[in-house]
Amino acid sequence: MTVEEEQSHLFDGKLRKYEDRLVEILLDIAKSKRTTPKMSTIASYLLIHGNLTQKELKKLTGLSMGTISTYLSVMIGTGNFRKQRIPGTHTFIYSFSGELEVLTTRAIEIALSSLGSLESFLKNKREVLKKLIEQSKEGAEHLSQRIEDLLESFEIYKKIFPPNGTSAEGIQKQSSIKPFKLLKSEQKEVKEIQFDPEVYLVEDDIINQILASPMFSTRDPMFIKILGYFITRKYLTQETIKRITGLSSGKISEEVNRFLEDDLIHKAEVSSKGKITYYADSLILLKFSRHIINKMAKWEKELENMKLDLENNMSELEILDGYAQIYKICDYTLDVTLKYLEYIKRMDNLVEL
Repeated sequence: MTVEEEQSHLFDGKLRKYEDRLVEILLDIAKSKRTTPKMSTIASYLLIHGNLTQKELKKLTGLSMGTISTYLSVMIGTGNFRKQRIPGTHTFIYSFSGELEVLTTRAIEIALSSLGSLESFLKNKREVLKKLIEQSKEGAEHLSQRIEDLLESFEIYKKIFPPNGTSAEGIQKQSSIKPFKLLKSEQKEVKEIQFDPEVYLVEDDIINQILASPMFSTRDPMFIKILGYFITRKYLTQETIKRITGLSSGKISEEVNRFLEDDLIHKAEVSSKGKITYYADSLILLKFSRHIINKMAKWEKELENMKLDLENNMSELEILDGYAQIYKICDYTLDVTLKYLEYIKRMDNLVEL
C-alpha cells in the first residue's frame, strides 16, 4: 500500500469543516458519558471515516502510535470494532463492525444486561448484610437499604429502556405505572455513615463490581468510583472521598464540581466552618442517563442544519471522497438524538428528577 493510497482515504478539504464539527459534537456527547477522551477521539474518527490505519489515526488525532494501539485493543474487545490485515502488507486497518444502528441498540442491551448481573450480585450481598445487621455491625443496615433503593431504581430503568421487541402498546402500559415508593420519601437527615470493617469489605466488593460492569467499562474509572461511593454512602464530604479513594484534593474537587454541574449530587449541608456535605439520592444512575440525553439534545438543531446544508450542496459535494460517510453519520446522530428524547418522555412519566 503506497503513501498516496493510504492518504486517499482521508476526506477532501471541502468536507473538513463538517468532519471537524461532527468530531466536536461526538466528543461532547462522549464527554457527558464520561468516556475516556482519547478513546472517544479514536472512535469518532473511525465512525466518520469507516476504515483507518494506525498511521492515519495518528495524523487525524495527533495521538502517539502507542496510545492509539492501546485504545484500539480495548475497543476491539468491546466487539464494536474490528482489525484486519491489508493483504500483502504488515499493516492493519481498523473499522466499526456492523451497522451503525447496532451502537444504539447494543448500548441499551449492554446496559440492561449489566443491570441483570448487578442485580444478582447485589441480592447476594444483601444476604451477607442481613447477617451483619444481626451482629449489629455499624453501617450494615444503611448499606442494605441503599442496595434496596438501587435495585428498585433498576426496575424503573428497565421500564424506561425496555428490551427490543417491546410493542408501542407495551411501552405505553409501562409508562403509565406510577413512581416507586423510593420516590415518595427520601430520608433527609444529613449524616455520614461509618462502616465496620466487615461492612466496608462488602461495600468495596460493590464498588469493584460496578467498576467491572460492561455498562461502565469505557467510562473514566475515577468518576465511576466516586459515583459508586455516592450510591453506597448517600452523604459524602470531600475529606471522606479523599480518605476512601486516595485521590488528591484537587482531583476530588474537580470531580465533585462536575457532579454538581451535571445535577447528580447536591449540597446537603454547610457547617459553620464551611465544611460541605454532599447528597446523592437513589436515582443517581437515572440522572446520569438523563444528563447524557440532554447533552445529545442540545445538538439537535445544529445537526438538522448540517444535514440540510449537506443536502443543499449535494451537487458540489457528493462527488468528493467522504461525502456519503459524513452525511450518514450526521443523519444517524440526529436520528439517535431524536430517539433518545423519547426515553426522556418515558422517564418523566415515571419519575421526577
